[in-house]
Amino acid sequence: MEWKAKWIWDQSGEHPRNQWSCFRKTFTVPSDTENAILSLSADTKYTVYINGELIGSGPVRGWTNEWYYDQYELSGLKEGENVIAVLVNHYGIGTMHYIEGRSGLITQIDFYHNNQVIDQILTDESWKTSNHDGFVKESVKMSNCLSWAEIYNAELFDSNWEQLHFDDSSWHNAEIIGAYGMSPWKSLVPRDIPHLTNEPIYPKSVLARKEVKPISQHFSIDLKPSFFPGQFDNNSGKIIQGYVVTEIHANDDITGVMTLSFDAHAEAKWEFKLNGSEYKTQNGKYETVNLKKGANLLLVDVGGSFHEPTIHLAFDFPEKVKFKAPFSHNDSRFSVIGPFYTETRLQIGKQVQNSITPKEEYLQVKTVSSLSELEFFRKWIKDIPNNHVCTDNVSLLSMFKKDIRTHSLNFDQQNMILANQSFTNVEPREQGDTEYLIDFGKEYLGYIEFELEAERGTIFDFFLFESIHQNGKIEHTFSLNNSMRYISRDGRQCYRSYIPRGFRYMLLTIRNLKGPCKIFKIKVDVTTFPTGNVGSFSSSDYQLNQIWEISKHTIRMCAQDTIIDCPAYEQALWTGDSYNISLMNYYAFGNYDLVRRCLRLISKSVYRSPLPESHVPSGWQNVLTAWSILWMMACREYYRYSGDLEFIKEVYPELKLTVQRFQDFVNEDGLVEIYAWNMLDWAPMDTRHKIVTHQNALLVEALRQTAYLASTIGEHEDEINFKTLANNLKQAINEHLWDEEGRVFIDSIHEDGEKSKTRSIQTNLIVYLSDCAEGQRRQIIEEYLTNPPYDFVQIKSPFVLFFYYQALMSLGKNEMVLDNIRKIYGYMLEHDATTCWEGWELIEGDFSRSHCHAWSAAPTYVFGVLYLGVKPLEPGFTKVVISPNLNGLKWMKGSVPIPQGKIDIYCKDLGEYIDLQITLPQEVEVEINTSTNTKVKVNGKDYMKV
Repeated sequence: MEWKAKWIWDQSGEHPRNQWSCFRKTFTVPSDTENAILSLSADTKYTVYINGELIGSGPVRGWTNEWYYDQYELSGLKEGENVIAVLVNHYGIGTMHYIEGRSGLITQIDFYHNNQVIDQILTDESWKTSNHDGFVKESVKMSNCLSWAEIYNAELFDSNWEQLHFDDSSWHNAEIIGAYGMSPWKSLVPRDIPHLTNEPIYPKSVLARKEVKPISQHFSIDLKPSFFPGQFDNNSGKIIQGYVVTEIHANDDITGVMTLSFDAHAEAKWEFKLNGSEYKTQNGKYETVNLKKGANLLLVDVGGSFHEPTIHLAFDFPEKVKFKAPFSHNDSRFSVIGPFYTETRLQIGKQVQNSITPKEEYLQVKTVSSLSELEFFRKWIKDIPNNHVCTDNVSLLSMFKKDIRTHSLNFDQQNMILANQSFTNVEPREQGDTEYLIDFGKEYLGYIEFELEAERGTIFDFFLFESIHQNGKIEHTFSLNNSMRYISRDGRQCYRSYIPRGFRYMLLTIRNLKGPCKIFKIKVDVTTFPTGNVGSFSSSDYQLNQIWEISKHTIRMCAQDTIIDCPAYEQALWTGDSYNISLMNYYAFGNYDLVRRCLRLISKSVYRSPLPESHVPSGWQNVLTAWSILWMMACREYYRYSGDLEFIKEVYPELKLTVQRFQDFVNEDGLVEIYAWNMLDWAPMDTRHKIVTHQNALLVEALRQTAYLASTIGEHEDEINFKTLANNLKQAINEHLWDEEGRVFIDSIHEDGEKSKTRSIQTNLIVYLSDCAEGQRRQIIEEYLTNPPYDFVQIKSPFVLFFYYQALMSLGKNEMVLDNIRKIYGYMLEHDATTCWEGWELIEGDFSRSHCHAWSAAPTYVFGVLYLGVKPLEPGFTKVVISPNLNGLKWMKGSVPIPQGKIDIYCKDLGEYIDLQITLPQEVEVEINTSTNTKVKVNGKDYMKV
């Protein structure tokens, strides 16, 4: 399309923090209009209404210089006046799926007659704008990966602002900030996938009702603007030397408790001093502390390494106390001392400093015990602005609380979750707040919506999580603030959240309740990639059927505007995860356009970093070497399954560039040597070194597969070169990374030249799958895989299990695969899983950090290959092999999506023969193989083996 609209914004600046801005324009539709197309984009997210009706939201994630826009065909426009209203939420910070650009909105409505544009509505200075005062900006991030938690006060802004007859005469005119093509949005590209779904799901049950009392005071303090001013990235590895300080003023000598919490990934001191008394604590632990009458000096050491430099302080004293920033001349409550040192360590292939000597001034502050002693460091002290301090952290209030009593749960308490007009009446409690535990039955990702009737100022806190143990213990992820707060106006009201969240369980706590309130409904509008329910599997084994279902549901909840790792904690497109997830997706849904979009986004990261980044597009710039390599392999798999040669031509320059970049990291021994994140598994492998075996082996296979892609588009010189590189690297692996005495491929070579003493299943598995071991060495590894030695590092994540299953299936060890699946996934089912966990071992008392993790959904792929036996023989399934194998089942049936439609398979053991029914598109050439000695009938006819 031709953009004539201008980029506009309000007066909040280029990088406003958690900004919510409203824009409106009234217009008249030309009388001869036949159709109208709305095109728009915004940075960061928009929600658009026409005459008060929700039209959609967006845009999809992308790289800032190739920003996406959306289009909607407008129907139902009125004769005479209409209004378009757009709400824009600009983050003002980077996340793990967004790079901070700058604030802006661009919108254009084209009116057509006889396929010609006859009139236009364009964003310009005539649009009216206002800050949406209902959103509280002093929020806290939902995690180190996501944006700000939603805190909404319905009293503070007119809920009818998007309606036609709303009076916007007091609003300001928008400001034009630039024309189409301005920086940072050099070009706008059309959305390359359909709009996501909007599927209403109601909870399954209200499980409990309690009376609770939260900790009395709390503060979530964003340290990033104070220690890294002017930086908007989301980079991990932020090194700090400094302190947070405050004066706590008490009216009397009192005793109470306090907690100190950081991001769970922080390498922090967990140390604070109160009036000179030193405390060494841990995340979320209650510490008993004494305050004296008057001023008390609290000094918190925030030195360490962080992904998200945020500190959480919570206090519970018999009376509320006052907090004041020392030496402050305004109403600031906290100050920072420092920074004495700051650094952001990027793992992108370059050497980083491993140790830092503490600055002398930083160490000297540790000795401070009084305000007078603090005077010496006054030049280092800066106020923390109160808008960087959140006092509405719903997660803290939901975790740090006292359970006063459990109340009965009669049937009326279930009315709030029913899809009718019944309601739950909630009465005020004498001592505390009313808390409901609500189960949605499965994990979902979507927008919370509710309808209620309440007095103004009633607070509804929504705290969302994924798992409850059988003893009732809730699994809290301390670095996940998955929550929302709604403060009501008077009367009956509805609200639909603007931020999608992943969860299964909801704690709804009603606070500040002065009179009865009614809750009419609570639901979630599930948002996922739109796809038909094509892939299927069912059999005579109920457990396997359940494993298939939780795996498929996991993939669906992790299919958004990209493949994401998980709906709750990160919602990020991880490059390596997407390799496995794509293969699972092909058998469950066949979402080729979603996979293509992911591979394209990943390819663009080579223009920011030396290698394809670990997750994209992200405010955290990072290279995870194995993930870079898996992107190359994922491109080959995409072509195998889709047959999309045009995409290979499009992405080939980045594939070739990646090969060239890897050559820059090859050392004199012919091995890849790189400073980067060298993780493969959540297991104690010895991979924190520059020369790592598994990624060298993976690169051999990736070079072979890229050589194949080069051949498909006629780049034969590159094909020969890539094959040569693969052979040379394979030779170097066998020469330098094999331990002859231990008869094993080692994990790594240390910086001093010493070979790793660690032996791992993972390393030898990847060497095996990459066909880097030959002869006796290959036989040795096969023995390791089928009989894992006790002293080897064992597989600890379903991500690596995916590769393990591939190896075992190639060895014909189908029973081992199925036994392992029944053990690992059966354990999840035993503990009420409805989606697949990131891991399966207890971590600090919890089952898994993430309970819906798509890298764990391997059974969809395994069942499609192992049971249904469907594989493409030619790209895009123009020719397919079908090798059904009951593997002990009495019967099975299923469907596999392919670009031409689907393949339906039914297989049953009738004793005398195997009855096999196959239906597939006529244009697909099929080869049928069976490994059984039993007679087989295919579609009613005797099958003759060739």
